[in-house]
Amino acid sequence: MIPENSGKIYRFAMDHGLGYGFSEVYDFTDDSMFDGRYAYAYNRRDQNVLPEYNMNEIRSSGVALGPITFYKFPNVRGIGAWKYLFQTKDFIISERPECKSLQSLYNRSDNWADMNEWFRWPHDLKQKRNFVPYEEVRHLETRILNGPGSIAMKFTMKTLLGTGKKVSEYYDLAKLGNRNMYVQLINTYYSLEQTKEFLKDLPKTTAIA
Repeated sequence: MIPENSGKIYRFAMDHGLGYGFSEVYDFTDDSMFDGRYAYAYNRRDQNVLPEYNMNEIRSSGVALGPITFYKFPNVRGIGAWKYLFQTKDFIISERPECKSLQSLYNRSDNWADMNEWFRWPHDLKQKRNFVPYEEVRHLETRILNGPGSIAMKFTMKTLLGTGKKVSEYYDLAKLGNRNMYVQLINTYYSLEQTKEFLKDLPKTTAIA
């Protein structure tokens, strides 16, 4: 891990003017330049920008999302920029986190429990992959690379679901990017029963065999 780039906490704008969320990033690019960047989002949501923030108050809200793999760290200037708040040396991880991976196409099914080629990552490439039932890895994030805008979208979607609202009333789920983000979210942070219910909000499409 690169300590000088880790433990940084940012404020980001949620979609649809629904307020602001908070994220903490970690840099493991010393181990992997490709997928060594990670971000967490906290449960805290503020309606307005505050003059100052307290790290312990943000962290005490608990983790809402993550660790999500980033392909780049957030910009602090320009469109979609995040506001850098402060940095802590009280890291919540010190090693690259475990995640789940799939030995097939993610879009074969919107219900990821229907697919049986899931395995844990990191994986010894010299060994045969040990496939596990999806419920064993449901809670883990994927190796899918995301941008900072993705975490803002996922957090917004999760907030909508948490308040009993339909995501389809805010996002066009017929658009592939929105659909993929929604499918990733519900298959990772909710139970199988909840996932099946949330899938009813998706427009019908033909799954890839």
